[in-house]
Amino acid sequence: MDIARRAVAMRTQFLIFTDLDGTLLDEHYRFDDARPILAEIRERGIPLILTSSKTLAEMRLLRRAMDISDPLIFENGAGLALPEDYFRNNATPNPQAPLRIEHFGPTYAEIRATLTRLRERHQFPFRGFGDMTAREVATLTGLDEIAAQRARQRHGSEPGVWEGSEAIRQDFIAELERAGLRAVSGGRFLHIMPRIDKAEAMRELVGRFTAAHPDVRYRVIAAGDSPNDAEMLQLADLAVVIRRPDASWMPLKRREGVIRSPLPGPAGWQQCIERLLREDPGGET
Repeated sequence: MDIARRAVAMRTQFLIFTDLDGTLLDEHYRFDDARPILAEIRERGIPLILTSSKTLAEMRLLRRAMDISDPLIFENGAGLALPEDYFRNNATPNPQAPLRIEHFGPTYAEIRATLTRLRERHQFPFRGFGDMTAREVATLTGLDEIAAQRARQRHGSEPGVWEGSEAIRQDFIAELERAGLRAVSGGRFLHIMPRIDKAEAMRELVGRFTAAHPDVRYRVIAAGDSPNDAEMLQLADLAVVIRRPDASWMPLKRREGVIRSPLPGPAGWQQCIERLLREDPGGET
C-alpha cells in the first residue's frame, strides 16, 4: 500500500484524558450529571483515561462505578495502571481485567523520607496525609473515614496542607526542587511529587495508543480545572477548561482549541464533551 492509500485508510478517533475532582466529580464526589455522555463514550468505544491526583485505591472504585475499562493515571502522573492485554490487537475491553502498575520516580517511602529530612532541617510547616490520621484526612476532604484511608494509600506522591507564609512556601519549593521533587497546587492541597506530571504521563500513553494502533490518528481531548491540569491541557489537541465554583476558569497560555464550560463540575463536563462528540458524531474526519 502506498503512502496516499495508507493516508486514506487512517481513521480518526477521540482519546479523552480527564481530571476528576472539580471536573468529572462534583464537590460530593458524584458524577451523575455526566452519566449520559459517559454511556455514549462507552458505547462508541472511545478510550477515557481518568487522570487524577487520587490514589490507585480510590480510582479503582471510581473506574468500576463508571464502568470504564481503560488505563488510569494516578497521583498526578506518578504511576500508570494498565489493564492486562489492553494494547494487544483485538483485545476485548474488560473492566474486570487485572491492572499492571508502572511507577515513575521515587517511591512514597522515599518522598516521605525527604520531607522528614527537610522539616527537621528547616522546620517547614507542611503536613502531609502521611502525618495525619484517617479521621483528619476525612475532615479536610469531606470523605468518610474508609474513603479517607484509601486516600492515604499512596504510591508516589504526598498531598498535604501548607500552614506557613508564602515566602517560606517558596523556600520549601526551592528545597524540594534541589531534592529532585516538585510541588503542585491542586484544589485544596499542595502535592509533593516526582518531576513528572499529568502531561508527561498522558504523552506516554498517547505514544502507546499510537504504537498499538498505527492505523488510527488520535484527537486528544484533555479536561481539567486546576493548575495541576494546565500542562495536560496545553499538550492536548482540544482543551476543556471546567468552570470552578467561584465562576472563574483556570487560565491557559494557548488560545486555539480551548472550550470553557458554562457550568462547573460534571454538568459542565457533560456539556463540553457532548458538544465535541456532536461536532464529530462519527469520531472520524
